[in-house]
Amino acid sequence: MAQNSGSYLQEKLEAVIHRKDHRITLIFQKEKIKLDDVTEIGFLKELSPFIQREITMENDELCIVNTMPESFSFYPQLKANEKERLMTAYQLVQKIQRHTLSRLHLIICPENIVFDQGMTPHFIHYGVKESLPPYEKDTEVLLKEAKATVAAIVDSQHSFTEYLKYNGTLKLSSLSKAILEAGSLQELSEVLNHSIAEAKKSERLYVKVSKKKWKVNRYVLLGVSICLVPAILYSIYSLFFINPKQDRVVAAQESFLLEKYSDVVTELQPYEIDEIPKVTQYQLALSYIINESLTEDQKENVRNTVSLQSDPLYYEYWINIGRGKAKEALETARFLEDRDLILFGLLKYREQVKADGDLDSDERQQELNEIESEIAEYEEEMKALEEEQASQPTESQEQSQQAEEKAEPATDAAESAPAESKPKDDKKKTN
Repeated sequence: MAQNSGSYLQEKLEAVIHRKDHRITLIFQKEKIKLDDVTEIGFLKELSPFIQREITMENDELCIVNTMPESFSFYPQLKANEKERLMTAYQLVQKIQRHTLSRLHLIICPENIVFDQGMTPHFIHYGVKESLPPYEKDTEVLLKEAKATVAAIVDSQHSFTEYLKYNGTLKLSSLSKAILEAGSLQELSEVLNHSIAEAKKSERLYVKVSKKKWKVNRYVLLGVSICLVPAILYSIYSLFFINPKQDRVVAAQESFLLEKYSDVVTELQPYEIDEIPKVTQYQLALSYIINESLTEDQKENVRNTVSLQSDPLYYEYWINIGRGKAKEALETARFLEDRDLILFGLLKYREQVKADGDLDSDERQQELNEIESEIAEYEEEMKALEEEQASQPTESQEQSQQAEEKAEPATDAAESAPAESKPKDDKKKTN
């Protein structure tokens, strides 16, 4: 395919350039060049053992076909790391410095250079004195071209044309700036030599591995990371949640043994009931009972019903009562079907409803009426139960007395029977 119109090489040569695969064709108009006869440039065919050149003149057009080996590449097609780019640029500068053929003139730009697999540069077109452009050697232009080409190779942030024509307005890296400020090919070579040494130092800090091994290591690392994530999360959870909770549980147990019941309540306040061990639930429930506004007899009766062998729902009831969650405590009491706990829960719930500022007057009164009705119902049931229990001892005493009265005649009869049998026995003895 043809090179883009206005390319640097095309402008310098005033020629039409076609590039297809590994073949570059340059077409010159005879009237625009100084060449008189093709034999003047015939030696170009033998100039390089790697690049084959066919030179023909037809219809006032000079056609030079340059064929490169398939292993050759233009620089943008190469995949190179930092050190390889620097070494490639260094070889290019060395080749320019070693060029001593006075009749051949160089044009230094990326489209006129190909690289073999060893990153050695090869020039495609040469100017021939008095025959092909460029006709003369311009040292100043040659240096500018060399610096722009080297900068484009080592730092692809900008193109060759930008480095050549607009370097004064570009934002440059420190290396590109040093390259473009070089005053000669020797200075340019020294800049590259120093950069190569620095790149080698940096390279020693890394270990090269094959792509296959890198993929294996990456997947292994990924697998290990996935396995470690739960452990890390658990460690974080333990550090910020489990360990502090365990410390508080231990502190609460110590306070319980020292009968500091208020401290027990304070230590365990942040945790829900199901987050606390059963033994500690018992200690917390007992602490709330002791701090509850009950008489000593009532506290003693309650403590007799709450033990380590009790249903944990009793712990839950008294913890909710102590934490001001009378409604939840009431639900637990109903599940336990304990009238005393239900009634006490209703009384506590009534106090909370009265103090609830979020309820309007109608809602509060309706709730209180329902609570009062339920309290009255349970009080009647408990009163009836007490009367029934009180009547049972009297009936038992009457039944016992009647049984004793019935038993007295039988006892008398048993006592008289032996007395009557004695005379008969005496008579038998007399006879």
